[in-house]
Amino acid sequence: MNLDHFAGGPYTRGETCALPAHYPELQAVCDALGHAAQTEMAEAIERGDNQARELAYGKWLGIRGILRAVEARTDEWTPREQEMLERINWTSEQFRFPGLEAFDVELTEPGADLDVADSCISAHPPRAR
Repeated sequence: MNLDHFAGGPYTRGETCALPAHYPELQAVCDALGHAAQTEMAEAIERGDNQARELAYGKWLGIRGILRAVEARTDEWTPREQEMLERINWTSEQFRFPGLEAFDVELTEPGADLDVADSCISAHPPRAR
């Protein structure tokens, strides 16, 4: 299998490049993985393996969710999916996890609020020599 189109590569993102520009590639990946999940589901049903069937079904739902997001099928998004998709910061291509706001504080040096001249603060008193 040729992995040139997968992770890494010498590719650079163009200035006006955005998610919709990659729809054909994303659709191909989702179609391939979705078909694999459907095949795994059918094989699990034939074996009577309910756990494997549910696992394959979960994979298929996740893959379908990615394609719905890329297609901007808002009529099919659940409220939670919409909430999480809105948390994507498209300018930095980063998902902001819920609760991350708690860390949006001014950065300071450790011990800066202790009014100690030396920023190297030990949790233990120095040993007597």
